[in-house]
Amino acid sequence: MSSRKNTFVALCISVLALGLAGPANAQNWDLEPKIKVGAEYDDNAELDTRTDEEVSLSGGLLDLSADIKYSSENATFLFQPRALIRRYDESDFDSEDFFMRSDFDYKGRSSTIGFRAFFDEQSVRTAERADSDLEIEDPDDLTDDDTGRTVRFGDRTKLRLLPKWDYQLSTVSSIGATVDYYDVQYEDVFSGLLDDYTDARLNLNYRRNFSSVNTGLLTVTGRRYDPDGFDETTGYGVMAGFEYALSQQMQFMTMIGIEDTDQSGFDYDPEVTANITLTRSLETIRMFAQYRRSVNASGAGTLSVRDSLNLNFRRRLNEKISAGLGIRAYHSAGVDGSTSVEDRDYVQLQSSFLWYVTTAFVIEADYRYTVIDRGSDVVVGERANANQVNLWFVYQPRTTPRL
Repeated sequence: MSSRKNTFVALCISVLALGLAGPANAQNWDLEPKIKVGAEYDDNAELDTRTDEEVSLSGGLLDLSADIKYSSENATFLFQPRALIRRYDESDFDSEDFFMRSDFDYKGRSSTIGFRAFFDEQSVRTAERADSDLEIEDPDDLTDDDTGRTVRFGDRTKLRLLPKWDYQLSTVSSIGATVDYYDVQYEDVFSGLLDDYTDARLNLNYRRNFSSVNTGLLTVTGRRYDPDGFDETTGYGVMAGFEYALSQQMQFMTMIGIEDTDQSGFDYDPEVTANITLTRSLETIRMFAQYRRSVNASGAGTLSVRDSLNLNFRRRLNEKISAGLGIRAYHSAGVDGSTSVEDRDYVQLQSSFLWYVTTAFVIEADYRYTVIDRGSDVVVGERANANQVNLWFVYQPRTTPRL
C-alpha cells in the first residue's frame, strides 16, 4: 500500500477514534463518524456482453467515513474523509478505495467566497461506471466525466476543484465566477484505451430577482480540455434561464444555451446545452430530478455530448423505515454527431430500504440493476446488464437520522 493510502487510512481511523471517544470539545465543531460493514453480490461485475464470460462476485466490504463540520456566523466548513475496503471471492477485484470531500464558504457583507474539493483514488470496473446516488441533493455533486469505454478494471485517480465567488450588486442582482477543474489519471492497465487528461472550465454568472419567487440566470463559460497524446480542445458557451420557487419546499430551474468547441484540425458545429432541475424537500419526502444536456470531458481523448436523466426519491414510511429509488440514464455520442467509441446508452436503477433499529444502528439493503449498450465499441446492438445486491450494517453514533 502506498504512503498516501497509509496516511489516508491513519486519518480515517484517527477521526473515527476521536469521534467515538467523547463529545467534541470545541463549540463550533461537530464530528459525525460512520462505520458500515456489508456484503455484496454482483452477477456481472465487468458488464460483459458475453454471458459465457460474465464474472460473478461476492464478498465483504468495510466503509469508514466521517463528517467534520465547523460553523460560525460567517463561515462554514465540511471535511469528509472516507475509506472503502472491498474483499471478494476473486482476489483480483479486491481494492482499497479512498475519497475526500471538502466544502468551505465564507459570507462577507456583500460577497461570498467558497472552495470545494473532491479527491478519489479507487479501483474502477469498465473504466468509470456511473452510480445513481440516493444522497445527492446538490447538482454540482453530479459529475459527467465517466467513459464506460473499456471492459478492463484498474485504478483511477481523480481530483476536482471548484472555487467560487459571488458579489451582491444590489438588492435584486448579483454576479459571480466559478472554476470547475478536473485532473484525471489512469493506471497503466488502461494504456492505449484511456488517456490522462485535465479539463478546466470558467463560468461567469449573473442573477437578477424579478420577484420574490422568480430569478433570471445568465452564464457565460470558457473551457480548455487537454488529454495526453491528443491536441487540446478549447470551447466557449452561453446559457440563460430562470429559477422559480414553486413553494418554500420546492424549487424549479431551467436553462438552455449553446457550447462551441474547437480542436486542431476539426471544425465542430455548436452543440445545444440544457439543464432542467426540480428539487423538493419535506419532512418525510426528498426528491431531486434533473435532465441535462452537456459537452463532457472523457479519457478517450475527445469530448462527448451527453443527454442524461437523474432522479433520486426517498420517503420515510414510518419512524423506523425509509425507502428510496434512484434512476440514472444517459446517452453519449461524439461531438457534432460523429460516430465515436464514446457512443453508448446507460441505465441504472437503484432501490434502497433502511431500517433504523435504533438512532445509532441502521440496517440497509440496496439493489441495483445496470444495463449498458456500448454501441461501436463492441458489436452493434449487443448489451450488457448486471444485478447487484448489498446488505449493510451501519453504526452512526452521532448522526441525526435522515430520510
